[in-house]
Amino acid sequence: MNPSETPATVPGERRRPERRRPAARRVAAAGLAAAVGGALLVPVLDAPGASAHSHTELCSQLVEQSEEYIYEEFPEEGAAPADTDEEPYTFEAEVDEILGTLEEPTRAYLDQVTDGWADEPVGSERNMAWHYKTYLASEPANPLTWDQWSGQYVSVARDQSRGLAYERYALSQVFPLDTADWLCRDLSLQQGSTTSAVNRTTRQFINVSPGNTISEARLESNRALTSAGYKAHHVFGSQPSAAVQEQLRGARTTWSVQRASGVQTNQTPPSGNNPFNPPCRTRQTCPSPRGGAVNNMARWSGSTAREALSMRTASNQILGNTPRGFRTSFPLGGIDWTSLELRYVSENPGTDGFDYAFSAAQMPEGSDPSYGGEATLDLSSDALFTWLALDRDQFWVNLNPDQPETIIDEQFARTEAGRVLLESDFELKSTLYGHMDPETDSGAEFFESLEPGPEGHLCWGSWRMWVEPLPASVREDGDQLYILDAPLRVQMEPFDVSAPPGGGPTCEDVVPQDVMDRNLQRLIDDMVPLIEQDVNGAPEYADLRRVYTARIAAEWLRQRDAVRPGAFHEIIGSKDVSAWPVREGWDPQDVYDEFLQARQTVQFRYEYEFGDQPFYMDVTGGIEFRDTPRDPVSAARFEREHPTLPRTVTSARHEAVADRDVAPDEEPAAWLGGGTLPEPEGPEPTPTPDPSDGGAGTPGPDAPGTDRPDEPAPDPDRPAEQPTDPPADPPADQAGGTDDGELAATGLSSLWAVWVALALLLAGGALIVARGRLRPDRSGPAAHARRG
Repeated sequence: MNPSETPATVPGERRRPERRRPAARRVAAAGLAAAVGGALLVPVLDAPGASAHSHTELCSQLVEQSEEYIYEEFPEEGAAPADTDEEPYTFEAEVDEILGTLEEPTRAYLDQVTDGWADEPVGSERNMAWHYKTYLASEPANPLTWDQWSGQYVSVARDQSRGLAYERYALSQVFPLDTADWLCRDLSLQQGSTTSAVNRTTRQFINVSPGNTISEARLESNRALTSAGYKAHHVFGSQPSAAVQEQLRGARTTWSVQRASGVQTNQTPPSGNNPFNPPCRTRQTCPSPRGGAVNNMARWSGSTAREALSMRTASNQILGNTPRGFRTSFPLGGIDWTSLELRYVSENPGTDGFDYAFSAAQMPEGSDPSYGGEATLDLSSDALFTWLALDRDQFWVNLNPDQPETIIDEQFARTEAGRVLLESDFELKSTLYGHMDPETDSGAEFFESLEPGPEGHLCWGSWRMWVEPLPASVREDGDQLYILDAPLRVQMEPFDVSAPPGGGPTCEDVVPQDVMDRNLQRLIDDMVPLIEQDVNGAPEYADLRRVYTARIAAEWLRQRDAVRPGAFHEIIGSKDVSAWPVREGWDPQDVYDEFLQARQTVQFRYEYEFGDQPFYMDVTGGIEFRDTPRDPVSAARFEREHPTLPRTVTSARHEAVADRDVAPDEEPAAWLGGGTLPEPEGPEPTPTPDPSDGGAGTPGPDAPGTDRPDEPAPDPDRPAEQPTDPPADPPADQAGGTDDGELAATGLSSLWAVWVALALLLAGGALIVARGRLRPDRSGPAAHARRG
């Protein structure tokens, strides 16, 4: 954007460009004067490496006041915390304005970057260039590519835009801030950090975090202020943990939760890989691009543990040098990508509208980041299209030494879904013999229960084992399908096999048939529950569960399409799976050969009174997903057991959201969604500027990094300044600064503020009187009460 242009208005936001800067200067100076006059000393919060960007102003100018509020009066210590679901708010991310022309900076370009560029708006080209130069200068042990690093910067920059918009939205809902005594984004109360809103007359202040954490530095500052007579309140975007709640009580800070989704209205469509977007080759017009929280987070999760740690370190470094440092509830690596499963789809027949949401476990606090999100997301997407394109009777795999010609359907073998089923089938047999091993508790108990033959041999007959679906619990609500539970069942039964396993004499030669039959039934009774538990929960079968939930969704889409063609009509039954090929070099024959080799290899030995008996793999079978039985869940039961899920999946399209329907004794889960992106509206992308042309355009009032007085741009004719020593990479599990959804900001950075403050001290309270005339008072807090 050209600096002379007027910033585009964010839908739902109010802009006052004609008086924003002057008002900010007056209020910031007054805040300094008040701090000097009040002589209240509080702990100084650690500041980030970059300069502060705080822009104090009247809350009545920044915040749109509501007709009703969460609190009628400012909450007193001990007040019950409110937990509310609010309407979505909208925001624009400045960083998306430069993505269309984003290229890796050249060395010559970076040589001209000065430390002054750190104070440019977060999301601008200059600010991004400073962060990238800082990253390279820190000499990371495992440097990221430009594409990987820029992905981290874009994510952080979008979070800052979302955080500023959430702060405005939350302040508009919590309590009336419409008098001239309320200052928003104040710098002087909690020195070194921005306070979301403060009223020095009534000695009350509010802070806002879009996440669910608060730093120890913030808590210490709160304790000092509340001990001095202030009342403190903290607004979170999601439920804080029990430990955080106890810390808040210790700091005499009340708190509330305002759950609201931030909808970005100018998100750039993802380039390259675009999961869940049908190919365009058979259509005259391509479907709208699809994206969302799961796409964005998965893309930058890393493909290895080392890469994921490097990405987290880079992200934390960027966040540590970002003035407000807003954090989401799920920082990089906070999602367990191995558990990702498609659990919700919504299709609008006759259009390209298609939304989806995944459920995933949360990573334990303090753990290394999970990785591989893009691969797991691609697997679900590829499987969905495979299930749609091929016929139901092609969805099987089989490992049987007597049937080398029926390993897998020829077309199915060319897909990732086919690979997953066949490899899972072989894994199933290995898992079984692991449980049967007499060195394990389950194996020892099993062998103790067997009936020996005349010479002491322990034998059973040949059998087959296979996996098939149990009825899935689903809730169908119009154009929406919720997949609430998708269990798989393991089956075993006697089955004759001609090809013998390895070893010498077979069981039939040394043990009577009736003994073998009883022992086989014991094997079935003991082993089926163990194997079924693994299939439905063990990490070895995560991919199998992942492709199966996609199978359920695909069958629902197929059945709907038969009634009224929808977004996937041209894919369904096409038998063309070329767009979703199996990984390069994979061959089903290799799996079959490995299976045959295992049949000739001793799996374990059992020592008994007559000697040492070896055991070989003597089981066949396969996996079939021809059918997807469903058990419909009634509306009443759905409302009772999953009361918040409809809102959760809607919110998850824009950001990761905690699953509030999980029982306290269960592992915490999260939802991540995506869908058809709205067409962004805005100016045409501009070419990458020369470092001397002024850089990014003038930001709007909520552009991250602009809450500060104007500073002159660097003079291109002057020699380039050398940046100060960049901060070292922070530990992989920490970002610089605080961790409460906002990093500390340094104080006022320009000398003009000091002189204006001195003048204001001499001028007395004239400014406060002037402020009181800016906006008439309303009828009082009680008239706006919404919830206690």
